[in-house]
Amino acid sequence: MLRRVILTGIVILCGLSGCESQSQTKKLTEAQWQKTSARVRLNFAEQQCQNGQFEEALKTVSECVSADPNMPEAYLLSGRALLAQKQFRKATSELTKAVELDEKLDSGWYWLGVAAEGEEYYQQAQVCYGRAMNLKPENIDYILAAAEVYFAQDRKDDAVRLLEKKIAQMPKEISLKVACADFLWQMGNDQQAIELYKQAMLMAGNDYSEDIAESLGYCYIFAGRWDEAAKIFTELSVRCTQQKKNLYLQAAALCGMSCGGYGTAVNYYDQLTVTERDNPQVWLKLGQAALGAGAAGRAVECGRKALGLQPGLAEAIALIGCSQYVSGDYTSAIAEFEKIATDDKYGAFSWLMRARCYGRLGKLVKAKLAYQKALEMNPNSELGKFLARDMEKAPLPIEGGSRLTNWLKKLELLL
Repeated sequence: MLRRVILTGIVILCGLSGCESQSQTKKLTEAQWQKTSARVRLNFAEQQCQNGQFEEALKTVSECVSADPNMPEAYLLSGRALLAQKQFRKATSELTKAVELDEKLDSGWYWLGVAAEGEEYYQQAQVCYGRAMNLKPENIDYILAAAEVYFAQDRKDDAVRLLEKKIAQMPKEISLKVACADFLWQMGNDQQAIELYKQAMLMAGNDYSEDIAESLGYCYIFAGRWDEAAKIFTELSVRCTQQKKNLYLQAAALCGMSCGGYGTAVNYYDQLTVTERDNPQVWLKLGQAALGAGAAGRAVECGRKALGLQPGLAEAIALIGCSQYVSGDYTSAIAEFEKIATDDKYGAFSWLMRARCYGRLGKLVKAKLAYQKALEMNPNSELGKFLARDMEKAPLPIEGGSRLTNWLKKLELLL
C-alpha cells in the first residue's frame, strides 16, 4: 500500500515538473519571438523615417522598445526621428540611452553630436564627433562634421589641419579636398583653395561635380583671375540646366567685362537676351558691354530697350548719354543727362558729364559751372576735382580703344 502511494506521488511530481518545463520553454520562445518581431518592426520604422513619417516611426519604435528594452538601435532611430523634428533635448535623451547600451555604437555618438550642434553646444558636439571618429576613423561624415564644428567655434586652423591629415591618409577621397578648399576659401586663402578644387576636378574627370566647378570659378573671381573664371563658367553653361545656364552666362559675362573682354561679354549677354528678353538689366549690361567694345550705336539701342521695359531707369539713361557723348552727339547727351540730374546715385555724375559735353561744344563757362555743381553734390569726388582742374587747361581728349575704356572707368560707369 505504501509503495503504491509513493509511486503515485512520483508520477504526480514528474507530471508537474514536465508542465513547468513546458511553461518555461513557452515563455522563452515567446520572448525570443518578441525580440525577433521587434527587429522586424524596427526595419519598418526605419522605412517610415525615410518617408518622412516621423510620428508614425516613433510609435513603431515605442512598440519595439516595449518588446525589447535593451535594443540600442531602437533608441538610435527614435533619436534620429526626434532630430528630424528639431526636438533636440528629447533626441539627446534617446541617443544617450543608445550609447549607454552600446558604447561602441559609432552612429549613436555621431547623432549625439548632431543634437548638441543643433543647440549650439559646439564643444559637446566636438567630443561626440571625436568619439564617433575614434570608432570609425575613415567615416567621411564624421570627419566633415568634426571639421565643421571646429569652424563654427572659430577654430578654423584646427578644421583645416584635421582635413589635411585625413587627406594625407585618404588621398583619393575627393570630398575631403573639396571641404578643405571650401574652408580655405572662406579664410581668404584663395590660391590654396584653387589648387585643391583643381585637384578634385582632375580626380573626378569628366564626371566632376557642378558644385566643385562653380566654387572654383568664384574662387578665381576673388583671386582676380578673370580669364580662368570665364572659362569655368562658360563650360558650366554648356552642361547645366537652362535655369543655371543664365546664372553662369552672367558670371562669364561679368568676368569678360572685368578683364576688358567686352566683345566676349557682348556674346554672353546676347545669349541671355534669348530667354531674358523682358529683363531690363540684361539689356542694360549688354549695352554697357557694347559701349566698352566701341559699339556706341548698339549701346544706345540697348539702353532704349531697357528703358522701354523699365521707364525712368537711371542706369539706362546714363548709358545712352555716355554712348552719345562717345559718338560726338554732345547736344543729345546733355538732354539725356539732364533727366537724371536729381537722381541720388547719378546726379553728380550727370553734372560731370554735362560739363564734359559743354567743354566739347566750347561752352567753357557752362562747363565750369557744371563742374562746380557736381562738386557741390559730391564734394569728396576726386574725379570731379581732377576734371575741374583739367578744365582750367583744356578739355580731356577722348580716343577709341583702351583709352576710351579707361576713361569711362574713371567716370565710375559700371561697365
